[in-house]
Amino acid sequence: MKQMSRLALTVCMLVLSGCASSTDLVQVSGSVTVNEKPAAGATVLFHPEDPAAVTASGSVAEDGTFTLVSAMQNGIAPGKYKVTVTWPDASKQPTKEQIMMGTAEPGPDLLKGKYASRDRTSLTAEITPSTTTLNPFEL
Repeated sequence: MKQMSRLALTVCMLVLSGCASSTDLVQVSGSVTVNEKPAAGATVLFHPEDPAAVTASGSVAEDGTFTLVSAMQNGIAPGKYKVTVTWPDASKQPTKEQIMMGTAEPGPDLLKGKYASRDRTSLTAEITPSTTTLNPFEL
């Protein structure tokens, strides 16, 4: 039993040591447009090249802007990222019944999957400690 406690403590310490502290995170915002119009409702994911880093995400607002969040904290760790964007068709939203039954799925991707996966996307970003605003993603 004592070995299990030590093992659990060791695992917790390793997991916590791999997480960026909130002081390591950079507050970053950006924008996404499609044909020069805001991609309101799109989701942006920043996938780190460093396997120890955490993925960051943002939801695109009505004006096309987003702010990045990592593991429930505002900001993103400095580094190089592949960026994926999905934009579900808002006119094809799930019904209340689908939501309540847990069978709800977002509408089809208006970008047709072009930027939906790390393998397919051509979008990249490099975050430095001084980055505050990214160049716009114009799709």
